[in-house]
Amino acid sequence: MRFVQLKGLRKRSQQVYLGWIRQLADFYPKSSVHRIGKTKVLDFLVHLQHDRKLAPSTLNQAVCSLRTFYRDHLGRDWDIWKKITIKRTEPLPHVLTRAEVSGLLDTFRDGRYRAYFTVVYQCGLRMSEALAIKPKHVDGQRLVIRIVEGKGGWQREVPITAELLQRLRVFWKSHRNPHWLFPGTGRGWNKTCGIPLREAMHQSRHPMTKVSVWAAMKAARTQCGLAHTHQKVTIHTLRHSFATHMLEGGTSVRQVAAYLGHRSLKPTMVYLHLTELSEQQARNSLETLANS
Repeated sequence: MRFVQLKGLRKRSQQVYLGWIRQLADFYPKSSVHRIGKTKVLDFLVHLQHDRKLAPSTLNQAVCSLRTFYRDHLGRDWDIWKKITIKRTEPLPHVLTRAEVSGLLDTFRDGRYRAYFTVVYQCGLRMSEALAIKPKHVDGQRLVIRIVEGKGGWQREVPITAELLQRLRVFWKSHRNPHWLFPGTGRGWNKTCGIPLREAMHQSRHPMTKVSVWAAMKAARTQCGLAHTHQKVTIHTLRHSFATHMLEGGTSVRQVAAYLGHRSLKPTMVYLHLTELSEQQARNSLETLANS
């Protein structure tokens, strides 16, 4: 446990790493994980791949966790790490059109959720990044929001428009919570509890929960008709849509990667392919018009 903490990993990553070590221990209940040899570790990984049929990304988590434990912590630089092949077949992310995004955002009647999902889309944020925004993170002079809860602990700044800044100021003034831009309402609050929503938000010491924004998205996509599409619309779909729309608008790949918090250009390049699909669809539509 102490070794994982000293590696500077975030709490979630620590839990994942330790979780795979516990699973290995459970797989060999009569052996100490410190005494398990490389053959047994390889057999465990093969079990995960062939018997449990884990997704490539999950299997990679297991390999990284066990490799860190045995190679970096115990000094056992085995050759087994190269003997298991992980083939990643990542599907293209689902992207909404600008009209679909507009329709989805218009569906939110609760000001909290409309403000939250607008920021997620216009800034290309992950769900947890937006929830962690505090009033002090919004720089009205420079028109940027500082993201302090980025993936891997990385911080970055994303630009906002003057219009979005004004909308966020109006929203914040509606609750004036000193701690969070998107405060929760506290456990057990509802419309009949006798405390106004504004007061509940003002007093809250915590941001909105992931469960609450998931529920809001589920209700909104049903109401606006997106629940019947062949691909599921999630909160992360807004981030995918932001990236694709920015590239379609002429923003460079490098700049979009910086806005998304990607440490390399590779994950951002996926969205270029989506813009190519959009262009092909446009060409097909033009051909239809020409033949009509």
